[in-house]
This record gives sequence, structure tokens and C-alpha cells, in this order.
Amino acid sequence: MKNQLIFGDNLLALQTGLATFRDRIQCAYIDPPYNTGATTRGDQQSSGYSDRFDSSEWLTDLRERIVLIREALAPEGSLFVHLDDNEVDYLKVALDAIFGRENFVNRIIVKVRAPSSFSTVNAGLFKSSEYILWYAKDKKNLKHFPLRVPRPPDEAYRLWLTNPEAPPQQWKFCPLKTAHPKADLNTIRLKQAHRVCRLAPISDTKSAKATQAAKIRSKAQPNTVIVVPRDHHPPQFLLRGNQLVFYAKQVQEIDGKTCATAPLTTIWTDIPWEGIAKEGGVVYKTGKKPERLIRRCLQLSTEKGDWVLDAYAGSGSTPATAHKMDRRWIAIEKGEAAQLAKARLQAVCDGLDRTGISKLCDWNGGGQFEWIEIR
Repeated sequence: MKNQLIFGDNLLALQTGLATFRDRIQCAYIDPPYNTGATTRGDQQSSGYSDRFDSSEWLTDLRERIVLIREALAPEGSLFVHLDDNEVDYLKVALDAIFGRENFVNRIIVKVRAPSSFSTVNAGLFKSSEYILWYAKDKKNLKHFPLRVPRPPDEAYRLWLTNPEAPPQQWKFCPLKTAHPKADLNTIRLKQAHRVCRLAPISDTKSAKATQAAKIRSKAQPNTVIVVPRDHHPPQFLLRGNQLVFYAKQVQEIDGKTCATAPLTTIWTDIPWEGIAKEGGVVYKTGKKPERLIRRCLQLSTEKGDWVLDAYAGSGSTPATAHKMDRRWIAIEKGEAAQLAKARLQAVCDGLDRTGISKLCDWNGGGQFEWIEIR
């Protein structure tokens, strides 16, 4: 099966296509209308789309489509639904019924805008966030890949291992500042992370019995590093009754840059939204999502070669992102934006799109897709 851009009603497309891609979609990312009350949402090269519905009708229509999307998901697959606060809580209840509450993974808060002196002043606080609801078809089988994100240097790491070539029991330490009195210590932390460390307390209630026993020995031998072997995990090091933690665990290369990192949480404030209106070479000023945002969802839930589905494709951000990441994809759009998506995806295949995540993926073109019309 080839990549497909389907022009037509997404309910009909899902119904007719289900026999082909049932249980094959690893990730579905959908960005349905938010039901904001706008008669026409968007100011772009197409006429936009209506975003005013009766709430129960909106929910019924979306539920019909999500039931089919769930059937399309692979047993280890994921669904990401992007909404604002107009309908997100109503949909959460519906998704719990469709997927089972036990298969809810996360509600992700995404910072999408910042207040300015030109912001409209309404009752209550400025709305800067939107939401992504993440569900697994079966959480016990969920395929997912934890991510880390850049963070400021952690200056709590202040110890320097002077003799890393020696066995751990003979390791010696001094203050990092003493070892490098004239250097930028944060640079040293990054470049010599395997020699920079700190002491962290060990819980008496949450640590394993072997660790608790080693903690007692470590207090009795404060100048010796105690090594605690662990099955399927690196050994644990103890010094002076504390855990010895190396900075190397916090340092990672992200998008080609070595940096201090922290685990990704459910609050995403680090993805830029400014200037995305022309991303992909198409103007779509309202409702467009950054390729970096979709890339993160795909990084969390897919590998190269996996199938990605977007039943509300809009200007084609999801299939463009999936294509650059070497994922296979199916995208559905019935509005005028489908022509924007078609042109955008052709530019991606031809290597002419240098926007979005192209540089991050070292994208230079390749691949193809089918344009399919359904009535």
C-alpha cells in the first residue's frame, strides 16, 4: 500500500478503507474543528472551514470517526487528538467510553501563544494553551519511546572524579571548581559528563534491600565507593551513605546538539509557533500545527516504516512530517485545503520544502503518494 492523500469525506474514507488498513495504523494524529463558534475559521489560500456546530452534533460526528480510527489502529498503536478547551472535556468522556479509561495515556498541555499588548481582553485569564489527548488501543501493549528535552545546566553536580581509569572502589573525588578553577564549569559538565557527579539521598522505604544494606556499609566506609550490581540495569554506586550520580545520565545529543536534558513531561512550552503560517510553502494562518509538534507525537509512538493516519489533514502538516521522518501515511481532507496539502506534499517528495523539520531530518526529497478521490 502506498502513501495516500484522500480527497473526500473522512467518514466515508474510513469506512471504505478500513478493510485495507485495519489494525495497521501505528499512530493516528487528528486535529478536528474545535467548535469555536466561528462561521469561517482560517485566513489563507483556501476559504477556510466552518467551526460552528451544535455541541452534541459535533461530538456525535467525531465519535463516529474515532470508533473507526480505533479499529484501524495496530494493537500497540496510539491516538493523539488536538483540541482547545471548548470541547476537550466532553471528548475526554467520549474517548474513555470508546477506548476504556484504562487506555488513557496522557493529557498534554501545549503552549500555543503568548499575551501581547494587542491581545483582546476578555473575562478571565488569557488563553495560552491547547490540549492533546493521548490514548492507547491497548495500554498493556503500547509501543512508546520516552523522550528527553533540553534543560538549563544543573549546577548541583559539583564533584569531579579524579581517577576514572581506576576500579570504582579506588575512585577519588574533589570539588569540580578545585579541579577546574579557571574554566567554565557548565562546559566541563557537558564535555566531561562521565567525570562530573553529585551525591543524592537514598530512601529507606523505596530503595531495594540490597541498596539499603549497601547504604549501611557505605556509612561505615565513607571514603570507599560501594558497588551494588543490578539485574538488567547499570550498577549503583554509593559514597558516604548516598547514591553517587554521574552527570552523563543527564547529557544527551538532541537534534545534533549535546546538552543537559530532562525527561519530557505533559507540559510542552518549548515548541515555537511563531512563523508557522507559511510552513510547508502554503499559507494557512489559523489552526495550523507546527511540524515539530507532530514530530514529537510521532517520536513518542512510532518507528521508521510505521503507518500514520490523519483524518483531518488540513494543509498536510501531519503527512508532510511523517514523510520526512520515513513513516508511511494516509491523510484525508474534504475541503479546499486538500489542494494545498497536495502541492505541499509534492514539494516534500521533490525535495523543495526546506521548512518545518526538513533540516532536523536532513530531508532532501524522495518517495511518492497517491491522490485518491472518493464520492
